[in-house]
Amino acid sequence: MPESHDFFVATDPETARAQVRDALTREGYAVEDAEQGALRATRGSLGLTLLIGGLANARTFHTRLDVQIMVTPDGRTVARLLRGSGKSALKGGALGVSKGNRAFEEAANAIHSTFVQAGVLTDSFAS
Repeated sequence: MPESHDFFVATDPETARAQVRDALTREGYAVEDAEQGALRATRGSLGLTLLIGGLANARTFHTRLDVQIMVTPDGRTVARLLRGSGKSALKGGALGVSKGNRAFEEAANAIHSTFVQAGVLTDSFAS
């Protein structure tokens, strides 16, 4: 499973940040500003996840994602979705890993769709 997903977009960093924030909010994440213009998105309950682990449903299983917004030397805006800290295996074993993978994939798909609908996505790849 990839650890990050880069979205190259034909828009300014502030617009890209707002579009990512909207996409993740629609997926049920609480999104807050982080250092250097990044975003931190969390969903679910850490306490409940630690208590019942992988048995938590998709919306209550604690997930954290980070998004860095950058500009390449050639002037393209990049939104990089990263898996957040807090390993899923520690929060639910194999079921936790599966839920963490699914949450990352769903978030990447939501961001991808948002950029496509806005007509600004120029490239996208996972790494």
